[in-house]
Amino acid sequence: MKANRKTSALKFKSKLIMVFAFICLIPTVSLVLVSQLMIYQSVNHWKVVSRSLRELLVVPMSEDAMQLASDPGLIDALIKNEDITENDVVLGGNYIIVVYNEQGERVFINRDDEALKEQLASLEKSRLPPIEEFRPGEIIITGAIKIHKEELALNAVLCEIPETGEAVGVAAVGRFIPSSPTDIGTTTLVIILILVAVLVFIISIWISSLVAKEITNPIQKLVDGTQELAKGNLNYHVKVDARDEMGILADSFNYMTGKLKTNAEELKRAEKAAAWQEVAQKLAHEIKNPLTPIQLCTERLKRRYQSRREGYEEVLEECSSTILREVDRLRKLLDEFSRLARMPQIDPVTGDVNSVVQDALNLYGNFPENIEIITDYGREIPLTSIDQEQMERAFFNIIKNAVEAMEKTGGKLKIKTGIHEDSGNIMVTVSDTGSGMSADAMEKLFTPHFSTKKGGTGLGLAIVKKIIDDHNGDITVESEKGKCTVFTVIIPVLEGA
Repeated sequence: MKANRKTSALKFKSKLIMVFAFICLIPTVSLVLVSQLMIYQSVNHWKVVSRSLRELLVVPMSEDAMQLASDPGLIDALIKNEDITENDVVLGGNYIIVVYNEQGERVFINRDDEALKEQLASLEKSRLPPIEEFRPGEIIITGAIKIHKEELALNAVLCEIPETGEAVGVAAVGRFIPSSPTDIGTTTLVIILILVAVLVFIISIWISSLVAKEITNPIQKLVDGTQELAKGNLNYHVKVDARDEMGILADSFNYMTGKLKTNAEELKRAEKAAAWQEVAQKLAHEIKNPLTPIQLCTERLKRRYQSRREGYEEVLEECSSTILREVDRLRKLLDEFSRLARMPQIDPVTGDVNSVVQDALNLYGNFPENIEIITDYGREIPLTSIDQEQMERAFFNIIKNAVEAMEKTGGKLKIKTGIHEDSGNIMVTVSDTGSGMSADAMEKLFTPHFSTKKGGTGLGLAIVKKIIDDHNGDITVESEKGKCTVFTVIIPVLEGA
């Protein structure tokens, strides 16, 4: 049952966390989607701006490239296959100038940069078409060439002999331009954004768990309190350190428990007074029963003595026996009543129920030969807090009743100990194969001075019931007329056992 309560509390806590997490998830996902949309829009806008900037930078280079390709000195150097110097290719604008011969090999570059030289070593590496595909006066612009994490743009023009139109080389003018955002950069931003969103969601789950704990812990304490109250523990006090509605609810619960305890004590005193009044009435009735034959015998003896004395000794013997028998019955009745009235408060100690039951069997002594004793003691019975002497007396009375029910017919007396499935407490059953009893008799069985046996005082099972009640236990009986009778005793286990 305790495990079920914990499982229920965990389910409630999980539901709260899920609700809080869902509430946090909606704005988080919305933020990610809106941010991603804004990033894509910003990147696309920057691409447009970057393209415009590239065009602004590239267009002026076209004119300079045309001017360089038509320079007579450069054309003459290419025709004669002479070394080209910076004096042959003078241009403003801090351009990167590259010249290729008719085989497409670089013959001049105005920068002493190995990476740049390597990238622009030929038309092919410079992403320019072969010289045969150049048309006179056509400007070919390369795509962005990545060098040193920068982008290089080249404008290339065919160099040709003016008189004949023969191609002798290619002149290219270049400049580093601002790089545009790439898809990789955009994807990285999106991934970072998603990771941040996941981190925010995890933090929100953690915070939700703390908030749910603050809500479910007081509720669990109240649930535990109601369970203890259902068990009859009116001393249980719910401790909730809160000044909100939960604290008010806990205070109300504790106030209600206190009122219940006061009312229960008053009711218990009223029931006890009523019970003793009933016992006194029944005791008076039971005392009256033996007094009647004693009175009749005394009057008979007096009359006989006064009328005629013949045969007086026989009458005296008969009346004396009757008087002694009824006096003995009266003494037994008063002894049992005195024992019930004088029962001390229990003095519980940690003990083993199996040992107590076995001691009660040993106390009985020799059983009738026609009765078979069967014991079935559970092996893993937890310890309990009991007054071993009084509990031994209770089991002795139960066993004694079972034996007396089978004394004439014989049968089987079976004693079994185990664990009650629902409550988890210790369960002891004592069954016999006697004549059983009616439903009406079972209802009155534990009532003082009610007995199904001739000459019984009716206090034995009342004492048993009181002992079991003092141990916060319970005793029930199941029987059917003409068949078996089963007594079941439930004893609480020791806390923490």
